[in-house]
Amino acid sequence: MDFEIPQEVESLRKKIQSFIAEEIIPLEKHYDYEKGRMPEDINQQARAKVKAAGFWTPHLPKSEGGLGLDLIGTCIIFSELGRSPIAPYIFNCDAPDEGNMHLLSLAASEKQKELILHPLIKGELRTGFAMTEPSPGAGSDPTSLQTNAEKQGDKYILNGRKWYCTGANGAKYLIVMAKVNGSFRKTTMFLVPTNAKGYTMVREIELMGSHGPGGHCELNFENVEVPEDMVLGRVGEGFRLSQERLGPARLTHCMRWTGMARRALSIARSYAKEREVFSARIADHQGIQWMFAERATEIEMAFLLTLKAAWLLKTGKDARQETSMAKWKVSESLCNTIDMAIQICGGKGYSRDLPLELFYRDARAARIADGPSEVHKMVIGRNYVSEKWDF
Repeated sequence: MDFEIPQEVESLRKKIQSFIAEEIIPLEKHYDYEKGRMPEDINQQARAKVKAAGFWTPHLPKSEGGLGLDLIGTCIIFSELGRSPIAPYIFNCDAPDEGNMHLLSLAASEKQKELILHPLIKGELRTGFAMTEPSPGAGSDPTSLQTNAEKQGDKYILNGRKWYCTGANGAKYLIVMAKVNGSFRKTTMFLVPTNAKGYTMVREIELMGSHGPGGHCELNFENVEVPEDMVLGRVGEGFRLSQERLGPARLTHCMRWTGMARRALSIARSYAKEREVFSARIADHQGIQWMFAERATEIEMAFLLTLKAAWLLKTGKDARQETSMAKWKVSESLCNTIDMAIQICGGKGYSRDLPLELFYRDARAARIADGPSEVHKMVIGRNYVSEKWDF
């Protein structure tokens, strides 16, 4: 076992950490706390600085303009980007585009790559991933998928509703999961342009956390024609491809969440070292020190789980159990840490003088998105009881 970070990755981590502190976090003053968005002109100025610094799309191979990191290196770098809620988009590695880039690079035809992937890498367009549906459609149970595509000649006719499609407002293309001819076993991914006749963005859902670029949207597809050459991969590969996307995507969420938890803890530490009560700094009280000890240990445990899952994926091993463990524990650690940070900072933490209340609203979704904690615990327990996985 080797826990040492490769020198080139550690050097890059330090550079990006400094860049985040000096160039990105100061921009948070422009953040719209109601909508959870940055002015797009400021985003684009910051993106130009990221490109000039050589940090653009860090998760991609060098051949595609990235930094050539493996999944473990990506974990380490993404954890730095997660320190600011605006950094992932500015570095062009935010959800859902980061996961969509991975999926398109695996399954897209050359025509599809030219049309969508290459402009996406350059930051010239945004995409959405439309899988989740309002009740009674697919949420945690994919077998309840309702959206359907009927084959007619050389095209498919797509009908259905989706919601919580991140980034859909302003996206140019969507990756849409649908049954084919009513068959769940033929579930397929389709590439749908947002100017297609019959497609409607019904609304941008109002929610307690940040909207981010493009929001989280409800969509309607009514007799949308999708040509055969806009099938992603092959017919019937939808769920296999979704696992190819969602496994690494869950880990990249974990990486970013670890960064946010670390920053929240750091904010609380700074406040505790300045604030005095009962003739002593808050940081000098043993009860507060224990709070820091609990959360720091929890963050470290969660990050090590993420690294192990990334290592298993990197080496071609089955990482489903460890990915579920990481997703569950990192999301819990994030919520626990921010809650504690607000408690230590008291009234100031509850106010918008600090970013903790924003972090708190955003963090709550972590225990629901990409599979709620209860589903991941069910999977972990079921695999252990059935002896599909053991220590």
